[in-house]
Amino acid sequence: MANLRDKLQDCIRRWTTETDAVGLLFTIPGLLLLVAILAYPVFQGLWLSLQHYDLSSIAAPFFVGLQNYIQAFHSDDFLAALWHTLYIVAVALVLEFVLGLALAHLFNQEFPFRRILLGLILVPWMVAPVVAALVWSQLLNESYGIVNYFLLKTGLVHHSVGWLTNPTLALHVMIGVDVWHETPFVFIILLAGLQGINKDVYEAAELDGAGPWQRLWFVTLPMLRPAIALALLLRTMIALRFFDIPWIMTGGGPAGATEVLGTRSYEAAFMSFKLGYGSAIATVILILSLILSLAYIKILYKKRAS
Repeated sequence: MANLRDKLQDCIRRWTTETDAVGLLFTIPGLLLLVAILAYPVFQGLWLSLQHYDLSSIAAPFFVGLQNYIQAFHSDDFLAALWHTLYIVAVALVLEFVLGLALAHLFNQEFPFRRILLGLILVPWMVAPVVAALVWSQLLNESYGIVNYFLLKTGLVHHSVGWLTNPTLALHVMIGVDVWHETPFVFIILLAGLQGINKDVYEAAELDGAGPWQRLWFVTLPMLRPAIALALLLRTMIALRFFDIPWIMTGGGPAGATEVLGTRSYEAAFMSFKLGYGSAIATVILILSLILSLAYIKILYKKRAS
């Protein structure tokens, strides 16, 4: 009996060291739990988006197919929210990537107080978006905000600036607050990627006569591609769900200038009580996230293969 047990243990030991199947088996319960938690709300949202579900009416929900989506794409409010969302995603991502890469290059070197400054740079990202929105809405207040106070005191402006009441300014303020809050996230991913690049590669490129810009373009960016793809992928998915900052700072105003898909979906579902229509807008966010995610992955693997 002891012989049989020893053989069985030896067989299990060899199997676990020679194959990765056991690793997969250990992850299956967690994956199943994750799928169960995510799958229900996703499919429930998809099903709601195909129904006329109005909480303000006593009529029971009924199936309408793609009618909610057709209504959305014929709505000026939805199209404006879609444009604002895509504009914010595009501009914010470019600024966050440029600033994050610049900071990553700076902090990839040793200098005095590096660790202290690194901790300070990460502070905005640690602040909850709700808190960030509340703080910035006070700082930029037209009547008593400290930003206008300093601008008036220094003579840079002659009257208070309506940061949150001017439609053009308000939209770009949303972008600015998002960049301030999320750049540390991009920065820390890119810094981790930079620290994984062998210094010998840079020395070899320098010996071959490559200048700083050439090293950046032909060495850093190609070798940093996985980290860049990860940062842009995660930030795109988060930015498409942009809600906290515009909702708290402007409520989608003034005159719908900062309305995004997140606020539009919330207003439709929980203020107008049209759960079907609100779910359709939320599903559009999901579809956009999937399309852009697949595009990032395709570009990444295409360049890797080449």
